[in-house]
Amino acid sequence: MNTPKHIAIIPDGNRRWAKEHHLPISMGHKKGVDALRDVLKASYELEIPTLSFWGASLSNLTKRSSREVYFLETLFEDNFRRLLQDPIIHENQVRVRVLGEWETVLSDGAKQAIKSAIQTTEKYQRFSLNVLIAYDGTIEMITAIEKIIQKASGNKKVKVTPELIKENLYTHDIPPVDLLIRTGGEPHLSAGFMMWEITEAQLYFSDKYWPEFTGDDLRKAIMEFNERKRRFGK
Repeated sequence: MNTPKHIAIIPDGNRRWAKEHHLPISMGHKKGVDALRDVLKASYELEIPTLSFWGASLSNLTKRSSREVYFLETLFEDNFRRLLQDPIIHENQVRVRVLGEWETVLSDGAKQAIKSAIQTTEKYQRFSLNVLIAYDGTIEMITAIEKIIQKASGNKKVKVTPELIKENLYTHDIPPVDLLIRTGGEPHLSAGFMMWEITEAQLYFSDKYWPEFTGDDLRKAIMEFNERKRRFGK
């Protein structure tokens, strides 16, 4: 089986799942965390080296109600602390990284919990879990361009190459995405999600809301991936 080396997930549908079940929005986000753990367990059983998960967009944390933002911050703080105690992370030697503008928008408690998870797992090398928080792909690209402009200032030898762009992205040390999964039944991308890394990715759209998505659904997506022929423009 040609297992993808890097799977990225846009977990859409937490809020809609909660509304359809006549539950508070917060319960949708909580169920979403349960779904992530099930998918992580399956990904490690399948020996997928890298998994990237969109935890929250920048607009999620700046444009939604203060009540929902507070809940999300509390959710991040609680679950990154739990992550530090979770055997699934330590037994599988999972390196945790968090990408995005999270340090500029999250509460101090959430930031400290995230930093602890990053520091505690930074020497792990078997698997990689990248969580995108306060992330916007357009801002990521603008930031990379600004860094390149600064490097090129006064240095005419600097040439803009794919390698130079890559090394200035949040994802500078992350491999290209092989398979991008989006749940929620809406087959589209959002906010320039990992635009550099998904250039050659296969896309898989699930009608299930994220809280309903399971490890078996991940296996189904990978089976479909294996049936496709990747031509890479050839």
